[in-house]
Amino acid sequence: MRLARRALFAALTTLILLSAVTAQTLRPGNDPRNQAPTVGTGGPPGGPTGLFTIYDGDTLRKGEFTFSIAYSNYDRDPGDVDIVVAPLSFNIGLSDYLELFFSTEGYRGVNVNNPKNLSSFYLPNSQLYFGAGTANLRSGAAIILAPERVSGPTLGVSTVFRPAGNQPFAQFPFVGTPGPNLGLTGNNIAPPFVSRLGTPTGGGGGNWSGASNFPGIGSPFGSILPGIVLTTTTARFGNVPTNPLITVPDLFTIAPAYLPDAPFINRLYGESVFGTMQAGAKIRFTEPDNPLGVGLVAFYRFYENKANDFSGFNQLQRGASPGGNFGDIGLVGFVSGRLSRSVNLSANFGYILNSNPKSDAFGGGDVTLLDRGDEFVAGLGFDFPVNRHFQPIVELKSVHYVGGRTPNAFPNNPVDMLAGVRIYPRRWFGFSAWYRAHLNQQGERFLNSDPNFPAGFQESSDPHGFGFQFFIGHRNERLPTIFPNQPPTVTL
Repeated sequence: MRLARRALFAALTTLILLSAVTAQTLRPGNDPRNQAPTVGTGGPPGGPTGLFTIYDGDTLRKGEFTFSIAYSNYDRDPGDVDIVVAPLSFNIGLSDYLELFFSTEGYRGVNVNNPKNLSSFYLPNSQLYFGAGTANLRSGAAIILAPERVSGPTLGVSTVFRPAGNQPFAQFPFVGTPGPNLGLTGNNIAPPFVSRLGTPTGGGGGNWSGASNFPGIGSPFGSILPGIVLTTTTARFGNVPTNPLITVPDLFTIAPAYLPDAPFINRLYGESVFGTMQAGAKIRFTEPDNPLGVGLVAFYRFYENKANDFSGFNQLQRGASPGGNFGDIGLVGFVSGRLSRSVNLSANFGYILNSNPKSDAFGGGDVTLLDRGDEFVAGLGFDFPVNRHFQPIVELKSVHYVGGRTPNAFPNNPVDMLAGVRIYPRRWFGFSAWYRAHLNQQGERFLNSDPNFPAGFQESSDPHGFGFQFFIGHRNERLPTIFPNQPPTVTL
């Protein structure tokens, strides 16, 4: 993972400098490359003019516009998660320097292959299979904050082990429902212990504050998500030979493990529609006929579903979105250089400020379910406009989670590679298709052959994704373009 990211940053720095120098060798004139909107997914939003996920240096000219519909399949960790999104977008040129866009996820499907690696499957309304048959469907073993005591012994520690099958099923918002008895069942080492899931405390309930504490439910690090237990063993209480054997955690996490794209999912396959929407602008600073394109993309990303009631949290448990209460604000800089008639380079650096999912369903005001990390995004792309109809594209991109956030026991900062082609039967409509690979999945990695995962950890096995796109719109007539040592040409 580190090797992939260092290689990406080194290539970005080198190629930005290269484009800034080489692009100046072209004579002024309109760029004959055709334009299409990005698809996005798994990082900055699609919609602005660009490649598949990388913003290039172009903006639509005044009065030009494009509609786009796409299908994008990509993979994320932890959990060996396969995500399918149908992005819809519209962009329009208000001037030769300014382009506005709007995009949304018309459909989203999230398939979880390794649910035991995700804390969201250990919530009180979630169960896992431990062996075949419905009799083996029960709550998973977890590390939680001590629940509120109703009767029985007082717990002198805040972090406790919840054995598998020990949490009675309870629906959101969980508070006041029966909690785990922690294996204290009135045997010769413990009196009866009765608990309930307590009211959340702390966290401030802010859009960017720390996560609240959830007694009997969440991790000691904060958030509604518990730590998970990978393996257990048996031991005699107090190491006294006459005491009965009890189950104890062997390999476990105190911090939760969660998928940043869908931190609360508890379905093996969850579906949702129009859960995420994005609006913004792409601004180019250099002249439209300058072969070096430099500018910014600014956007606001907001979510339809919130955790304020059962219905909203149910959608988040389907994987609809992270459910940020305020939404997210992003700014991505781009530089793009035309290296020759048939080679173009685009590079992006950006930062996305992510808000936290909040809820007022627990009583006593807002609480923060999870402190989401911000995103530092980077990527570069090469496109090769062989002619006005055919454009191969190669991209390398990364998302790095930064800033104050709830610790993730199995963090993954994804690095993706995309390769495909864009076809333009006419300048104003066309098709795209691509292959996508998650280079640093939590399994057999492309760039790291010795991941050294702990015992009990279920490794990811499918890094492969793909996608296709159809777009249609309006384009103004192009002016003649002059390249070195070539007569003027017109792109039809």
